[in-house]
Amino acid sequence: QSCLDGLGHGDGIGAGIVNFKTGYINRSMITGSYAYHIGLSPTWNLSAGFAAGISTITIDGSKVELANPIDPAIGAAATELRRVRPELNAGLWLYSSSFFAGLSAQQIIPSKYSLNNPDLSRSTLVPHLFATAGYRFLLNEDVNLIPSVMLRYVANMPFFTDINVKAQYHDRLWIGANYRFREGVAAMAGVNISNTFNISYS
Repeated sequence: QSCLDGLGHGDGIGAGIVNFKTGYINRSMITGSYAYHIGLSPTWNLSAGFAAGISTITIDGSKVELANPIDPAIGAAATELRRVRPELNAGLWLYSSSFFAGLSAQQIIPSKYSLNNPDLSRSTLVPHLFATAGYRFLLNEDVNLIPSVMLRYVANMPFFTDINVKAQYHDRLWIGANYRFREGVAAMAGVNISNTFNISYS
C-alpha cells in the first residue's frame, strides 16, 4: 500500500507469493517488498523499490523418465529433491496517468546449487534484467486500451520480447493478451477491487 504526502513523496510495502511449474521442475518464491515514491512534477512520479525473500526449487523425481533408470544425476530412488536459496530483486518505475516505463532485475544474487550429485547436476540461478514501457489510450469515456512491450535479458541468451495489450473498462474490469516471440501466447483478465487491491489471472 502506498501513501503520498503533500509534496508527492511516500512509501509502500507489499508481499508476493509466486509459484510456477514446468514438467517435473517447480519453483516457489515468497518475498517482501518496499518502494519509495518521488513526485517529479504534478503529473510524473518515480518509484524505486526492492524485494527480498526465499526461493525454493523442487524436482519431482517420480515424473522424470530416463533411458537409464539409475542415472546418478537424478538418482534411482529419488522422489523429491528440494533446495532453498535467497531471492533479491530491485527496480525503478517512472509513471504518469498515461505512460509508464520501468527497469528491473531479478535473481540479483547469482546462486549455484546441486539437486543431487554436486559433481554431475549443478545448476546456476543468474540475474534477469527487464525493461518495459506502455501507454494508455482513451478509446471513449468507458474504455482504455493499454499496449506495452517488455524486453528480458539473460547473459549468454538471446533477448526475449513480449508484446501485450489490455482493454480496461471504467478502471474496474480488464482483459488482455500477450505474445512472446517464438514461444507462445497468453490471455489475461482481472478486476480492480480498490485503489490498493486487485485480482488477476493469466
